[in-house]
Amino acid sequence: MPPAAEQVDAHEEGENQQLMMTTTTKGGPAPEGLVVGSYCHDVLIRGGRVVGETLGGAAAFVSNVLDAAAPRGEEQGEEAPFVVVSKVGDDFAYASAPAPARRPPLVCASPTTSFHAQFSDATASAHAPDRELRRVRACDPIYPADLPDRRFAYGLAVGVAGEVLPETLERMIRLCRAVLVDAQALIRAFDGDGAVGHVALEDTPYARLLPRVAFLKASSEEAPHVGVETARRRCCVIVTEGRDGCRLYWDGGEARVAPFPAVQVDPTGAGDSFLAGFAAGLLWGLSATDAALLGNFFGAAAVAQVGVPTFHPKMLQVCTIWTYSVFHLLRNLNELFLNSNWMQALKEILEEKTTKSSPCMNGTTFSLERSNVHDELHTALQEVARLMFEQQQADPANGNGGDICSTQELNSSRTA
Repeated sequence: MPPAAEQVDAHEEGENQQLMMTTTTKGGPAPEGLVVGSYCHDVLIRGGRVVGETLGGAAAFVSNVLDAAAPRGEEQGEEAPFVVVSKVGDDFAYASAPAPARRPPLVCASPTTSFHAQFSDATASAHAPDRELRRVRACDPIYPADLPDRRFAYGLAVGVAGEVLPETLERMIRLCRAVLVDAQALIRAFDGDGAVGHVALEDTPYARLLPRVAFLKASSEEAPHVGVETARRRCCVIVTEGRDGCRLYWDGGEARVAPFPAVQVDPTGAGDSFLAGFAAGLLWGLSATDAALLGNFFGAAAVAQVGVPTFHPKMLQVCTIWTYSVFHLLRNLNELFLNSNWMQALKEILEEKTTKSSPCMNGTTFSLERSNVHDELHTALQEVARLMFEQQQADPANGNGGDICSTQELNSSRTA
């Protein structure tokens, strides 16, 4: 079982223990998180023509899912309790409506990081994605001094353009009880034209930090560069496999987690949404293998829309299904869906019918194995995915997401 972040001295250990106690008290505040990674401008290109420009960057997708699915305290309002540390330039196009970033970024002198995504008409596979990414601008990196000087229950390091420096990740580990890392933050490299490539994790200064990381997520394309067999001896490694679901690897065990069907419109942000959904599952008390179901669910939801997906503000506060049979769950789900939307229906059932356990993010270890409710949870989420698909088919406008603009609209917002 992977340990929580390594403590650095007795004083810090005492403070972290206090954090654990205050965030697991019944009726108290939910665990607060720290998300580190930059917002971006994403330009979508198909057939040599710009077809749209959207808010991008892992922080945007992660924030979206955490706001939808992470637990919040009784008095914490609509937003889940987490802080985003992200850098942009004064050219940032999504600081205000109609498509704002959910948490305000730090503004610096350099331009906002920008990616061009060239989409191919060829069929994609796990190792041959249907898009080619190119970084055309890079904002300043995120330094340790940019992070808040206080403790957090969990942290997500989700850089996309090399902005999370090794020393910044190390600072996150010191501040957070447990840290989850996206491999793209560690192994992405860029040639002179900005094309995205990868380097071996073992050859980077991040490798020494793996024993102090709880979970490392990599796509199947990134996995050979991560070195799964070596990395799994240091932390739990999750490899996402697109339409094939995902696999978890740890020292002495592994598990495969089934996918959810989705009609892919835009693959951007699928891995980010997976990691945030996975983290939300852990926060609700799920084991790592069960939480990966929630990760797969949100990954599938992300690819069905262009840009950052649109979710209902009170969507999917999912926690463990310990006592209700899948028949009872699905019967009530279908009854609620007749008079509501799929997101609110699932939220209402799972909030009312589940037992909320203490967030395992604040413990010293994590449960990795699938629980005896894994299959029931998968079946329930599968039904929700079906209802979600039917709703999107009935309202095709939902496929555009909430944060896509035409080039003309984007230029107008920049000059307004």
